[in-house]
Amino acid sequence: MFSNKRGQTPFIPLSSQIPLLPLNKWGLTPFILVTLLSACSEAELVGIQVDDINARVELAYTPEGRRLGLMGRQQLGRDEGMLFVFPREKVLEMWMLNVQIPLDVGFFDRNGRLLGWRSMGVDGGKAIYASTAPALYAMEMNQGWFERHPIAPGAQLRLPFPVEAR
Repeated sequence: MFSNKRGQTPFIPLSSQIPLLPLNKWGLTPFILVTLLSACSEAELVGIQVDDINARVELAYTPEGRRLGLMGRQQLGRDEGMLFVFPREKVLEMWMLNVQIPLDVGFFDRNGRLLGWRSMGVDGGKAIYASTAPALYAMEMNQGWFERHPIAPGAQLRLPFPVEAR
């Protein structure tokens, strides 16, 4: 788990803040029912930070999630993207197969330190974008995101909870 400069976890899981609600006729609280229905159409976004910059990302921590990535997406929100979590640190290779929006990819080591980032154009998956050193995480954001924010190699990735790849 990553921590802030004071050694504290920067986020509190939302589940500890949700009050208990009365059950409906199906035995579900309204919150759980809405959550179940919304999960059918859209992936959950998780709040993260890179240094002090906030972003919301979908987590791709399973083989299927990493394989699909952002394929077929037509757009991303301004500070939204995807965080790929891999089972072990290695030189990571990313490509743009069936991705229709230009992206930046940042590569982070096992300690959450940014190794560097690359801009990726829409090219049908022809180019391979590799990390310069072994990495455990790859974060894809709209093209220009890393440049728009004062984020440089060494920046610290902070997650709200531990995420292990499968």
